[in-house]
Amino acid sequence: MNELDNYNYIFYDFETTGQNPCFDQAIRFAAIETNRNLEILHVHNFDIKLRNDMIPHPKALLVNRLSIDELQKGANEYEAYQKIHKIFNKPDTISIGYNSLSFDDVFLRFGFYRNLLDPYSHQYSNKKGNNFRADLYNILFVYYLYKNDSSITWPMINNRLSLRLEKINAVNNLYEGMSHDAEVDVYVTIELAKKLKASDEKMWNYLMSNFIKNNDRTNFQKLSSITCFNNSLYKIGILISNKLGLASNYCSPIIYLCNHKKFKDDIFVLRLDQYSFTNFTEDNFIDKIEKGIIKKKFGEPNFILPFIDQYLKPINPHLVSLAKENLDWIKHNPKAIQNLIDKQLKLEYEPLDHIDIDASLYEKQWFSNEENKLINDFHNKSNTEKIDYVDSLPDGRVKELALRIIGRNYPDIMNNSISDYYDIYLNSIFYNKSLNVDYRGNLRAVPLDLLSQTKELLKKKELDIKDKEILNSIKDLILLKTQTQQDLGF
Repeated sequence: MNELDNYNYIFYDFETTGQNPCFDQAIRFAAIETNRNLEILHVHNFDIKLRNDMIPHPKALLVNRLSIDELQKGANEYEAYQKIHKIFNKPDTISIGYNSLSFDDVFLRFGFYRNLLDPYSHQYSNKKGNNFRADLYNILFVYYLYKNDSSITWPMINNRLSLRLEKINAVNNLYEGMSHDAEVDVYVTIELAKKLKASDEKMWNYLMSNFIKNNDRTNFQKLSSITCFNNSLYKIGILISNKLGLASNYCSPIIYLCNHKKFKDDIFVLRLDQYSFTNFTEDNFIDKIEKGIIKKKFGEPNFILPFIDQYLKPINPHLVSLAKENLDWIKHNPKAIQNLIDKQLKLEYEPLDHIDIDASLYEKQWFSNEENKLINDFHNKSNTEKIDYVDSLPDGRVKELALRIIGRNYPDIMNNSISDYYDIYLNSIFYNKSLNVDYRGNLRAVPLDLLSQTKELLKKKELDIKDKEILNSIKDLILLKTQTQQDLGF
């Protein structure tokens, strides 16, 4: 019996107002639950109303084909995420999308966080069952490299491989419907998964099971090692990753360096195909290696396969020879690789200042037991009861997130103290350049910059009527949001 036989799948997709998971929001959500055979069990599809502190990016709405008026319907974000949280926390489920771990899952995590819901419970074993996440996009690369002739038709655009979901759908006729529609994209993803699974179920089960941390870690430990002249051992393998690029055919020989000094599930590896190490010495090696160090997290992309001929076939033979020469050099120069490891372990990451409360998940990490008690009390109260309760909360992130929940989702019932807080917050993002950043150090999009981009897009001649409607609706929204209080006559 395969360990995946006890799991159901949740295929899902978001449409969003932009690409920043901290400062943008989901506006449409679709999820389809299937059994282990990918047969559909339940379908979820609903709109999420545009928040009152949100200005969408014009290019995002052009892709989604939605105007501001169309974003005024649906559940508010707080209530929508409560539904989504229940869907994703069903026992023994695998949440999976297309490029979801790089995009949708991050929106999911920060959406849960700012709405005071556990941001991680959908991705680890818990009392209700074993849940984990997967990503069909990353699985696809392994099928492309090792099942090229038997799985799907691979779209080639100007003689270059394209793995955009809409291109794959077009050449394989997986599902009819408009691309970048959340529900359509979910159906396409399911049909693509069926094709891959049917092509080689053993490969499907192996790759899917590697999204379980313990399995991924165990398979990594089974990799072969090289032994240096000082008897030090270094694991070697083949990294499969979209980040390696088409020029490298999405794969590269690598050598393991070390684990992250703080996060036990993170490791660092070094590509063996970017330099000829014979040009270096043990003493200058760390100064010459300027690129090629890659971080990998167990249970997430990317895959590492054994360094054997069977899996080396997709790599250019010249690069395979280079990698083997570099491994031989490392055997004779173990101090060089140890110096590189020492340098990596000494790296310090400067903490960011002025992180916005919506973006503070990684800085503050898990909600404490005390915070969870406050959060549960907040969720269990009626909307009107929440007002007095928020006022009584001690200062801290729970209170500030709760204040924003009220302001965003229930502005009509705010009392004076909550209204004063929320007005200051809105002023900081609409009338002034916000000084607060996300976890990467990025600022919130400036409304007047979005207005300039919208006006530039409106100058394009190839726009259709719908495009113009969308862009004009964004322009009107920005002008309304950025009126000063004096303009409004206050």
